[in-house]
Amino acid sequence: MNRLLLHFRSSAAKLGLPGALGIGLLVTAGGFYVSALDSERSRLEELRREIAAAREERSAPAAAALPATPADRLAAFYGFFPRPNDLPDLLEKVYGAAKRHGLQLEQGEYRVAKDSAGALVQFQVTLPVHGTYPQIRKFVDGAMAEVSTLSLESIHFERQKVGDGMIDAKVKLAVYLGRRS
Repeated sequence: MNRLLLHFRSSAAKLGLPGALGIGLLVTAGGFYVSALDSERSRLEELRREIAAAREERSAPAAAALPATPADRLAAFYGFFPRPNDLPDLLEKVYGAAKRHGLQLEQGEYRVAKDSAGALVQFQVTLPVHGTYPQIRKFVDGAMAEVSTLSLESIHFERQKVGDGMIDAKVKLAVYLGRRS
């Protein structure tokens, strides 16, 4: 033991104060690394358990929530669509999208198309629009984002002169509604 202590003292004397401080820092850093690594490993395991539990929870109710029969599935599908009495609110969202993008919708053509076989009503809206291409594009994108059952049937662009920045467009949209109100 004395021999080991003697060897340690002579080595420390050769290293000097900077060497002794360096070794002390290495020992401290090693201890910190081990303690931090252990706590982070336990945290990682905890997160893995949470992820597994969330996956189980997400998959279990989804299977239970599915309608059992094809008729129930069809009823759930048609239940997604808004009712005809919701149409004014849906059109207000379309007009709001136009206003947000600097377009004025002065008049439009409206038509109802009923399918005798299905349980949906198609409400067609044809709107003349005058603005720049980005404005019109953002209006259509915004309206479709606002109203989930809105589809773009067609769009026709017309420019008076090649260099004009303004475009006349005819936008034909369709809103799909459930039959029952």
